Amino acid sequence: MRAKHEASPSQASVKSADRVLDILELLASTGRAMTHAEIARRTRIPKSSLTALLRTLSNRGYIDQSTDSNRFQLGEGAYALARRGAHNRDLLRASQPWLQRLVDSTGESAGLSVLRHDMAERIASAQSPRAVLYSVHVGVMQPLYASSAGKVLLAWLPPADREAYLARVRLEPRTEHTIRSVAVLRRQIQQIREDGVAWSFCEFTAGIVGLAVPILDARGRALAAIGLAMPTDRLNEDRKDKLVRTLRTAAREIAVAAHQARAREAKNVHI
Repeated sequence: MRAKHEASPSQASVKSADRVLDILELLASTGRAMTHAEIARRTRIPKSSLTALLRTLSNRGYIDQSTDSNRFQLGEGAYALARRGAHNRDLLRASQPWLQRLVDSTGESAGLSVLRHDMAERIASAQSPRAVLYSVHVGVMQPLYASSAGKVLLAWLPPADREAYLARVRLEPRTEHTIRSVAVLRRQIQQIREDGVAWSFCEFTAGIVGLAVPILDARGRALAAIGLAMPTDRLNEDRKDKLVRTLRTAAREIAVAAHQARAREAKNVHI
């Protein structure tokens, strides 16, 4: 039987989470490097527990420890997390009306996906009103090699990152049409870069075709991929060009809106 003063596993986990947030909030508020002793004093975290927490945060890149002294400050991982959160928020706000316009103009389900490790994660969607449809759910993770959005994100990776992915990827089949050769995937990536659009013909879900284009920033980097998904019997050669043009228009407008949102925030920060 656990003594009354002992914390349950769930309580201990919550306490650890509180302590991690206390450390990050302290370093963010001071904006300077702090010693182990000062952090312990300001957060009231026991030094032994603090050492383990600082080591974990440092290993994950959320704090940096100076090499010549026992001082700690926020690391690039913390700033990257904040930027990624703001980036996705701006994308979501900018994309939602355009996703619905895509559905209204094409009658097909639309989705917005971002790179998450070696997967494409769908972060926003709008569903087709048709009786026969492919539901595009938020939160779905798709392999980069098996989906149109994933192929777009892969094609616009920096070359070194793309080659590293191709060297480590295991092409596990999702359907009988899933790519099974890195050489074939490499050729597709080159074609996607040239055409500016990626296709997935029944490669992630049987009977479903997807197409996607990149949403590019001012430097030509892919912020996200926006795409459509539909049953194969609703795609024909006459329709392909129209769908691609519609997607490209949406991608350009979302990129502009997201850029304007970031510019407004930057201006407000410096006022």
